[in-house]
Amino acid sequence: MYKKAQTIQPWLTEVHQALHRIPELGRDLPETTAYVAERLDEMSVPHCPCAGGLVAELAGEPGAPVVALRADMDALPVEEATGLPQASCHAGKMHACGHDAHMACALGALRLLRGEGERAATLRVLFQPAEETDGGAAKMIEAGVLDGVSSALCLHVAPSLAVGQIGVISGPARGASDMFNVTLRGRGCHGAYPHLGADVVAGGAQIISALQLLVSRETSPLDPAVLTVGTFAAGTARNIIPDSARFEGIVRTLDPATRARTTARVRELVEGVAAALRLSAEVEFIEGYPALINDAEVAAAVRRVGARELGAENVITPPCPQLGVDDFACIAERVPGCYVDLGARRPGGVEEPLHSPRFYPDEGCLPVGAALIAAWAQSLM
Repeated sequence: MYKKAQTIQPWLTEVHQALHRIPELGRDLPETTAYVAERLDEMSVPHCPCAGGLVAELAGEPGAPVVALRADMDALPVEEATGLPQASCHAGKMHACGHDAHMACALGALRLLRGEGERAATLRVLFQPAEETDGGAAKMIEAGVLDGVSSALCLHVAPSLAVGQIGVISGPARGASDMFNVTLRGRGCHGAYPHLGADVVAGGAQIISALQLLVSRETSPLDPAVLTVGTFAAGTARNIIPDSARFEGIVRTLDPATRARTTARVRELVEGVAAALRLSAEVEFIEGYPALINDAEVAAAVRRVGARELGAENVITPPCPQLGVDDFACIAERVPGCYVDLGARRPGGVEEPLHSPRFYPDEGCLPVGAALIAAWAQSLM
């Protein structure tokens, strides 16, 4: 299948670059959905709108299992700095996470399977919105996209792996995500007379520093966890201590018990340290995606297909899970699923990470992804 996929490399590149030019955010994806629908129509693959995205289904043999492929569609609020001719046409928006490549691989797999005379499972492709924002997978699941599905697959470009390699892990693959917002209230005063106030800036700095102890001193080094504060806002002038401050952060964990304990301790620590510093604190938690757990049997099947198509030496087992998150976790909670890293490292130079304004995958990954999906659908027969 990989050799056949390589023959459609020009088409895959054209699709990828067209999608790269029109990045859109969240659930507001009119150009993206129109382009994907146009390509599906060209291949006579039935499709319908669903929860801000599209569902396409290519029927397999009578009685064949129905399997799902998730292809996320949304981009990021990033100003592109690649300088490429196919760079984003939309200011402040960019496919900096490779979702354009995921859609191209999905369309490529459908094209390969349309041209195959061999038996294959029914492939249901979930072109999903809002992976980067509020979780488009959950809305699509509510609409019934997993009805009758026996297993699910998701590919994600990985600049850490070379083109032609895939990374497959059994068990925990990505972390759970929780977000928190903290508002501190104190007493504003002149910066030259801090003893007359209650300083939310100095207090906030102490609280943020103390929060790091929840991972470094309360969590086992063998239990992956991350706590990051990414924003802090306070004040209007250098010589005024403000009345209030606000900061926002994330907690990433793998173990459910660690997740529950850490979120509880964030609230306890923030409120306790604030009180000790004569401040009040309001803590708001927003539950994010669950941990993404790869099913062992589906992962084994993907490894077998990958070894056959790419060579066993190119099927990499990552040394440990990562604490990035993906709402494919919601799909994998309901049906056996597997999240696969698709090698996309560009040769030479410094490799840009995902979400960088200079990120662009090596387009040689596109036939690899398309072939892997199509071969997996065939293997299930």
